[in-house]
Amino acid sequence: MRFFVKLATSTVGVLCTTASAYFLVDEKRRYGVLFAATISQSPSENNSDLIRPDPRTLSTPIQSCERWNWNWDGRHSEMNKTRAVRHIYLIRHGQYQTRTKFEDQKQLTELGNEQADWAGRALAESKIPFTSLVQSGLIRAIQTASIINKHLKFGKIEQDIDLNEGFPFLPEPAGRFADDVAKGRLELETARIERAFHRHIHRPLPTQTEDSHELIVCHANVIRYFVCRALQVPADAWLRFNLFHCSITHLVLTSDGRVICYGIGDVGHVPQDRRSIRRPSKEQQLQQQQSKSIWNEIKEAYATDVHDLASQHLLTAIKLSKEVLMDLKNDQLSPENLEEQPHEVLNRSDVSLIRSSILEL
Repeated sequence: MRFFVKLATSTVGVLCTTASAYFLVDEKRRYGVLFAATISQSPSENNSDLIRPDPRTLSTPIQSCERWNWNWDGRHSEMNKTRAVRHIYLIRHGQYQTRTKFEDQKQLTELGNEQADWAGRALAESKIPFTSLVQSGLIRAIQTASIINKHLKFGKIEQDIDLNEGFPFLPEPAGRFADDVAKGRLELETARIERAFHRHIHRPLPTQTEDSHELIVCHANVIRYFVCRALQVPADAWLRFNLFHCSITHLVLTSDGRVICYGIGDVGHVPQDRRSIRRPSKEQQLQQQQSKSIWNEIKEAYATDVHDLASQHLLTAIKLSKEVLMDLKNDQLSPENLEEQPHEVLNRSDVSLIRSSILEL
């Protein structure tokens, strides 16, 4: 009797399990979900256009040639027991003018100013207690740091010319950069950027008691090289990835010599249609020329006290320049914005007229 009871129980169990599986598969099909076993893992044999790779030439995962060097920064010490952490934020400058051979003329474009402002706003809104701000010695980085600092309010911005853009290391593959090596530039540039790396990228000192959050505004080549060096990735890999203008790369360094990258080239703070990597497009250059032309007319109008004309042109300039718009909203349009021309700030009637027009834009 017991045997038949067990047999009946087992039979019912099997039937329930089978029915459950059937209905589960049916539900998954209904919602477009398939088991992995039902998905074809190989391409159709009938596809004659498919190029099949030779299995003998496929690459395999590459393992590090060397183990992690715990004394990579030359500061390893058993006495360093601090629990403080260094957060390094590497920020690329905004878009800049490239059609010139003179570095002091490679200033931010209008878009570059916007990108720097978005970066500054994002950093300020993060509520992170930033402890320092360092910039390279090139004008585009100086301008970017200055705009960012409008939001962070540092009393002093440090400057390090070793952070200037350069050619850090012969990349692999080398491509067009082989010519730079032939000109003898490589050794000098590598030494300078390596010097900057050891100055700014290292573990916290034993005397550091609290976490630090340090901002460095510099350049794409420098940032990419720093990332490779800090993560002990081959230095010749620096050219294999790129960075958007005003992107943020976040490195974390601990006292035992660990380095963690929390993000490379984060650009989420810049709207999708305002992101850039290289030189401005022809359309952007035309827009900047129009904006510059109208701005010059505004200055001339103020020099001759023709306020009505200036207001009309200013309204046109607002449509072309978000930077001017932000200054107006904050009542910051002053003689300094117009290269210190000897005239008064916009009177209240002009500001009211402009603001009413802004609402109609």
